[in-house]
Amino acid sequence: MVFHAPTFSVIGMIHFSPLEGAQGYTDRDNVFKRATQDLNALLQGGVDAVMFENNFDTPKFAQLPASNALHFEELVAALAPQTTVPWGLSPLWNDYRLGFRLCKKYGGQMVRVPVFVDSVETVYGVFEADPQSVLKAREEENAKEIQLWADVQVKHAKMLHPRPFIESVTDAMTQGADGVIVTGNWTGDPPCIEQCKEAYETVQGRVAILTGSGMTPENIFSFRPYLNGCIVGTAFKEDTFITDHQGPNIVGPEVRYDERKIQKFVEAAHKKSP
Repeated sequence: MVFHAPTFSVIGMIHFSPLEGAQGYTDRDNVFKRATQDLNALLQGGVDAVMFENNFDTPKFAQLPASNALHFEELVAALAPQTTVPWGLSPLWNDYRLGFRLCKKYGGQMVRVPVFVDSVETVYGVFEADPQSVLKAREEENAKEIQLWADVQVKHAKMLHPRPFIESVTDAMTQGADGVIVTGNWTGDPPCIEQCKEAYETVQGRVAILTGSGMTPENIFSFRPYLNGCIVGTAFKEDTFITDHQGPNIVGPEVRYDERKIQKFVEAAHKKSP
């Protein structure tokens, strides 16, 4: 299991360019080429695991439309054999069933579920928390060995039923999450370090605590005592800000990863001292 690795785990995101059926889709060759470039950069940079995600699909749905889901699977089928580290899936917004099915079929180890115990409102609509349906889907897909990584009070969303942060953490653990992901409010925003500390001390090693935004080589050492790993994407990009790009992402799908930035981050994350 990724978070039981002997060292702190850095999980690199592979943000698929818009898939077929989504706004901004170009062609299959271009999407595959970009994903392959990013995967190679992450592997050469030394990450401990990777996660594939349809980050740039607009709009997003609780269940991917057929064309998106088919394209998503084609990419996973092609990229999984090239992946030399543990890998997982994040079909956005909340298509956990597709995630479990594809992980089971192609050898993935974890599925990220943005909405597990906290119902939220997003620009794509309302997503209702239903942890029992998530667990049932994993069982129906014969994928009990696939880990469930659940966001709590996830970024880019408004809580429909606000409550203390640690209640969400405890609820996610109690409901069956294998990992709890803590994020800031937006892409690139770090979470509150005190929340990470509180979550880490509350779960007492029963589940993993990971961050899902805002980690940098400069701040990772401060967070690391309270984490089992971090999920990183934007910090690895060649550019970190494009002024004319609109939406929740700091950069657009045309921006690739910088292997040097990945190496620098991984070295900082794995250092014994700052």
